[in-house]
Amino acid sequence: MSKGRTRHPVAALPPSRRWERADHPYTDLVAVLATKHGKLPLIAPPLEEAVGLRVETVAVDTDALGTFTGDIPRQGPPLDTAIAKARLGMSAVGRPLGLASEGSIGPDPAMPFVIVDREIVVLVDDDNGIVVWESHSSWDVIAAATNVTADDDLGPFLAEAGFPDHQLIVRPNIGAVHPIHKGISSIDKLTAAIAECASVATDNLARVETDLRAHACPSRRDVIAAAAQRLAGRIAARCPACGAPGWGCIDVIFGVPCAWCGTEVARPRSEIDGCPACEHRETRAVVSPEDRADPGECPYCNP
Repeated sequence: MSKGRTRHPVAALPPSRRWERADHPYTDLVAVLATKHGKLPLIAPPLEEAVGLRVETVAVDTDALGTFTGDIPRQGPPLDTAIAKARLGMSAVGRPLGLASEGSIGPDPAMPFVIVDREIVVLVDDDNGIVVWESHSSWDVIAAATNVTADDDLGPFLAEAGFPDHQLIVRPNIGAVHPIHKGISSIDKLTAAIAECASVATDNLARVETDLRAHACPSRRDVIAAAAQRLAGRIAARCPACGAPGWGCIDVIFGVPCAWCGTEVARPRSEIDGCPACEHRETRAVVSPEDRADPGECPYCNP
């Protein structure tokens, strides 16, 4: 790994909203990306294009912090896990700049029958003592699951699951914890795995589900790439007070008046932009003061 150029304190730069790419403090520096699952082509290009940051992978066991199959539970919230992943990579090679991502896939709290994928990509900068992160959510991720016997017709499920482009996991449905077969992309391996897992399950069923690891799930890869693009834009933006990179939205203020009765509807009214390095904050309206919410969203007019 190359060391990159000498670093300069970000606060020494005159404050403005954005840098020219060549003047960004991360230009030609190297950040290490902790990943086991092929995320480099998703995360590196937007950071290189936006601020000239070079990204290299580092081989660390990110599964130690949790797996989608649950055989290793995640110990903390997704953001904390992403930061911990980045620090694993930084510690492994002695770098002050680290990158990592973490995803959460499950029922949308607002629409429990719909699956949502929320991906976080984080940059940890120990030289300047900041953590910058962004996220992106999608309802288009493929996350299929079914319980089957060794004799069931899998055709409709495999079409729904996008197999074999989206790989599969097979494990016993109830009872035995193992075996767990991951990364299945052929019918022969799928059939054999179902037979083995069903034979050791107490209900004689195998659990077949999407392998949600990034390298095995193309629809998830799209969401990670979108989150990385948003992170690149945030790193390119600088704090108007201290000049640090990472200026962007840190909170949302809800409450737009209903067009009929004036009751505040839970829609975003303003966003609060903030800096990861100092306490500077600015409130920015996302709707005009004259905007009104649809009465169909109003808890009073449409209870």
